[in-house]
Amino acid sequence: SFSVQSSKDADTLRKHFLGQHFKIHDMDFEVSEKNGTIKVIPHAENSDQVYTLPITRLKFENRPGGCTVRGLSKPRRIDIGGPYLILIFVTFALIAAAVLYIKADAEYIRTVYILTGGALLVIAILWFRMEQGYFDYIRKIKKWVKEHS
Repeated sequence: SFSVQSSKDADTLRKHFLGQHFKIHDMDFEVSEKNGTIKVIPHAENSDQVYTLPITRLKFENRPGGCTVRGLSKPRRIDIGGPYLILIFVTFALIAAAVLYIKADAEYIRTVYILTGGALLVIAILWFRMEQGYFDYIRKIKKWVKEHS
């Protein structure tokens, strides 16, 4: 989540943001309103790549001398399955390594190291990919909101 201060009032900013389009990494994002909430929604219908994309909700709060824009980003429900599956795999690998370390004989210590190292490697790769994609989109959405407030 993030917050940005603006000297404009909330209604002016809402009207200014609504309907705008901008691009991040050749991906089109649109600012729209749904159920009274302003959302920054990615348009990935024409994309063949697999991305974890954020949907960002913007909340405008009036304050003396302007307004505060608060943003909360969450992954699209359709995208979050892959990272969750990877985290479940890593969790089971670490549990198996812990059980082997505690219960098994010393001859299985190499297996413990392999399971732990593999799990940490998978987590590092996932984190790196999320930094390049999902977290970068969030940083650039925040930058866009800050520039247009």
